[in-house]
Amino acid sequence: MKKPKSIEYVSDVDGDPISRSGLRDQVAQRILVEVFERRFPSGSRLIVQRLAERFNVSPTPVREALVELAAMGIVDLLPNRGAVVKPFGADELFHISQVRRVLEVEACRSACGKIDAEILRNLRAELKQLRELPPTHDRDRDARVADSRLHLLIADSCGNPRLGEEIKRYLSLFRTVRNISHVRDSWDNYRRSNDVPDHLQIVEALLKEDPERAAKAMDRHIRSITLVLVEIVFADTPVIPSSAAQTLVDRRTQR
Repeated sequence: MKKPKSIEYVSDVDGDPISRSGLRDQVAQRILVEVFERRFPSGSRLIVQRLAERFNVSPTPVREALVELAAMGIVDLLPNRGAVVKPFGADELFHISQVRRVLEVEACRSACGKIDAEILRNLRAELKQLRELPPTHDRDRDARVADSRLHLLIADSCGNPRLGEEIKRYLSLFRTVRNISHVRDSWDNYRRSNDVPDHLQIVEALLKEDPERAAKAMDRHIRSITLVLVEIVFADTPVIPSSAAQTLVDRRTQR
C-alpha cells in the first residue's frame, strides 16, 4: 500500500503503512500524530471521507477511530459538524499524565506478586544491557519496545480488566507523543530520551514483590517522562505551569 507523501509517519516501526489488522487503532495513531505535529491544528474539522482517502482505508475504521479519540479528549464529536480537533498543548498533556499516574500507580501496586518472575528477570537483563549501550537509533528503538512491554505487562497483570483496558487507552496516546519526541531528540543524539533507569527501578521493585516501592517508582517515572515530553514536543511553545504541571515539577525536584 502506498503511503501518502504528505504524511510523515511516526510509529514503533517508522514508516509502516496501515495494515489490514487493527485498522481502528492504526488510524487513531495516524490522526494523533497529525494533531501533535499540528498538521491538524485546534479547530480543524476531520471529515471521515477525506481521512479514509488519505489513509487508503474504508470510512468505518475512521469513524471508529474518531469515537476513540473523542473518548481520549482529543476531538469533539459535534452534531452536523463531525469531529473537531480540541486544543492540545503542554497543559493538556499534564492533565492526561495525572490520570495516567493514578491508573498505573495503582496497577503497579496491584500487579506485585502476580507477574512471572522469569519474565521479569529476562526484562531486567534486557534493560541492563540497554543501560550500557551508547545512544543510537537501534538502542532507542529497543528501549521503546521494552518500555511498551513493561507497561502492558503491568496492565495485563493488575487483576482488574477494566483498569488494564483504561491504561492501554492512555498508553496509546502517550506512545504517539513519545515517538514524536524521540524522533526530535534523535537530532540531539537522544540526549533526553532515556527512561531505561526508571524502568529498571520498576522491574526491581516488582521482582522484590514490594508494592509500595513499585508504586513509587512508577509515580516517579511518569512524572519524569511527562516533563521530558513537554520539553521536547512543546519546545517552541511557552509553558506556564498549571497546578497539574507545578505538582509534577515540585515532586521531581524532591527526587
